[in-house]
Amino acid sequence: MVRRIAWLFVGLGLAIFAGLSFVLLSPDSRLRIPAIAAMVTFAAVVISHLGGIEGGLALREEGGNERTRALSLVLSIVPTLLAWAVYWLPTSKLQLGACIAIFIAVLGADLWLARQGLIPSWFVDLRTAATATVCVILGFALWLL
Repeated sequence: MVRRIAWLFVGLGLAIFAGLSFVLLSPDSRLRIPAIAAMVTFAAVVISHLGGIEGGLALREEGGNERTRALSLVLSIVPTLLAWAVYWLPTSKLQLGACIAIFIAVLGADLWLARQGLIPSWFVDLRTAATATVCVILGFALWLL
């Protein structure tokens, strides 16, 4: 049941990203500007959430060893700080590009945590598929700007 819920959440998130990208096809700046802001904001929220997942994994005593869990806890704050820093970038293009890079970096951290025994294989599959799709959507949005 948890796997289905996780995939449902991913599907909903991807639908939000795709819908916002679709709005960017409009020539009307009254639609495009809020869609760009919403896309950057939603990406930052999702990235922060991914950091929270890493923190939650660190609290599970049955996964990995103490050192690995401590590293996971330290890693968990990085996505949130990077997502916050995205807002300080001067252009929407830089913000979306940074979000793509952060999604990929967080996936890399998750893959490392999976090798350490903290993340189950089904979640790695979910994260890989979700990250690839999000990066394609954000890349398309970046191209539309």
